[in-house]
Amino acid sequence: MVLACIMFSGWHSFSQSKFSEQTKSFIAFNVPVIAMKDALLIDGTGNAAKPHQTVIISNGKIDWVGNNDKASIPAAAAIIDLNGKALMPGFVMLHEHMYISAHAMEQRYAHLRQTPATFPRLYLGAGATTIRTAGNVEPYSDLNLKKDIDAGKIPGPQMEVTAPYLEGKGSMFPQMKHLATPEDAVAFVNFWADQGFTSFKAYMFINKPTLKAAIDAVHARGLKITGHLCAVTYREAAEMGIDQLEHGFVASTDFQVAKKENECPPNADYALAGVNVDTDASVRQLLQYLVAKKTIITSTLAVFEGYTAAQPAPSAELLSYFSPDSRDFYQQQLAGIKSSPSIGDDDKVFVNNARMEKMFYDMGGLLTVGTDPTGNGGTIAGFGNWRAIELLVEADGFTPLQAIRIATLNGASALGLQHQVGTIAIGKQADLIIVDGDPSTNISDIRKVQYVFKQGIGFDAKKLFASVKGRVGFN
Repeated sequence: MVLACIMFSGWHSFSQSKFSEQTKSFIAFNVPVIAMKDALLIDGTGNAAKPHQTVIISNGKIDWVGNNDKASIPAAAAIIDLNGKALMPGFVMLHEHMYISAHAMEQRYAHLRQTPATFPRLYLGAGATTIRTAGNVEPYSDLNLKKDIDAGKIPGPQMEVTAPYLEGKGSMFPQMKHLATPEDAVAFVNFWADQGFTSFKAYMFINKPTLKAAIDAVHARGLKITGHLCAVTYREAAEMGIDQLEHGFVASTDFQVAKKENECPPNADYALAGVNVDTDASVRQLLQYLVAKKTIITSTLAVFEGYTAAQPAPSAELLSYFSPDSRDFYQQQLAGIKSSPSIGDDDKVFVNNARMEKMFYDMGGLLTVGTDPTGNGGTIAGFGNWRAIELLVEADGFTPLQAIRIATLNGASALGLQHQVGTIAIGKQADLIIVDGDPSTNISDIRKVQYVFKQGIGFDAKKLFASVKGRVGFN
């Protein structure tokens, strides 16, 4: 039998009772034992790709990895011939959302639109088997999405769910609560941890005392906290013990001239534009401090590329996935950005941020990657995941193998899941991607995903994508 140029035999029945009929419609492989033969193995560690490898999975776990000629394939195994294909770990992406920028600005407020039907499918179809939702505006929607995915009711990635934003007064988003005191922050953390959230995210206008109280409360629950900051600098947050910081160094106000304590300065996003990252000693000092404090950094290059002059024009394929109003919003935003007088500063910020991400990594810092499907409205789940990883190579200067490690093992390590996912190794969860190409030499081949295995269940990537075409932003 031939399925999308992948040969397999020995098909055996395996109980699908845990899956809804909807989820079953996207499943291509659901058998207890599978042998994937003759793959180009990219294991996620950063090591060179190995040709002619076999991976045997049993009941959702990786049982054996090695050369084809040494494989002892069980007689009952379904065999998938991966000659000419690459086999990779599932992506672990750490700045994801279940909403999109498709809003109208009214009286400085911006409303974000939830995408519970389309985004889980796009994430999984792109190869993101584990994601962290870095903040939400509809908390019970995200919690219930996770429960429904875990129960097999809908297809989607494993989700590390982040609570609503820890924000202070001044936010442009009316969907966010404003915390006024440290006591507010402690109560907020404990309430949402009790609801089942396992991660927290501080936002731009939170002040130092409130952030410190939040960090301590999160850690007291054995959980983790990240931040997209502004009023608080990176150094200040790292000193308080924050676990992670989002958006590379674009959100850092450490280089802002005459910054006032506990205030988010005007034009904070452009502070990095005037910094010489190679000669300014304060840059290296900050990076060294973050490395010493073991503060993790998340790169989100795809969303910031959307404000640069060099961004590629959106493809017809990408545009075909938007609902009509979301597509119009994106194209209007794009036209405005192209004619913006500040676009030159955005270009400088993008380049300097990319340089600092690579410097941080080379100093020994743990760099992860995420999509952040917001910005100008054109960065969405799936396509945005791929672009964020591509830009690690194109903008930051990483090798494809380094970029893949950042998107797999590094993400798993940041979540404390490195013993379960993130690499292809015996005993780990069988979260795998089959790619029709060689991303170890051409990173853009990650776009050629054919099948995505989550806990040993193989989903048809093309079916997942096709099911949401023309709907992104609608739901």
